[in-house]
Order: sequence, then C-alpha cells, then structure tokens
Amino acid sequence: MDGSQVWGAWQAGRLPEIRAYCETDVANTWLMYCRFQQMRGVFGPERLQHETRLMRDALAALPGEHWRAYLAAWSAADAR
Repeated sequence: MDGSQVWGAWQAGRLPEIRAYCETDVANTWLMYCRFQQMRGVFGPERLQHETRLMRDALAALPGEHWRAYLAAWSAADAR
C-alpha cells in the first residue's frame, strides 16, 4: 500500500491494512531521520548503527505479519 491507496482502503473497511501501512511508514521515517542526522554530522557511524540495531530488535519483538515482511525486505536489501 502507499498513501494514494489509503482512502480506497478506508472506504473498503480495510483498517488493519491502513494501520500496518502507517506503522511501517513511521519506521521508515525514523530511519530516514537517523540517516539525515548522520549526513549532518550529528550521528557518527556507530550511533547510526546503534539506532538501526535498536529499531530492528524492537520491530522483531512486535507481533504482526507486516513486521515480518518489513524485516525480510530490510534483510534482502542489506544482502544486495
């Protein structure tokens, strides 16, 4: 799902899908913020790695298939 599909999903009553989309969007935004902080020199490489590890560990502890898929896609992207 992407933002352009939310209204249609809302109208169709697909609230769990909207929630999953919003939750993963927040995770992506946090990771982008951390990367931006590294680019600005606020975070060093170690801090970025620490924040990334914290995020992965926190997401791995959450229930929800969307988190399993998110983490699998993240691992696949790291493998490239």
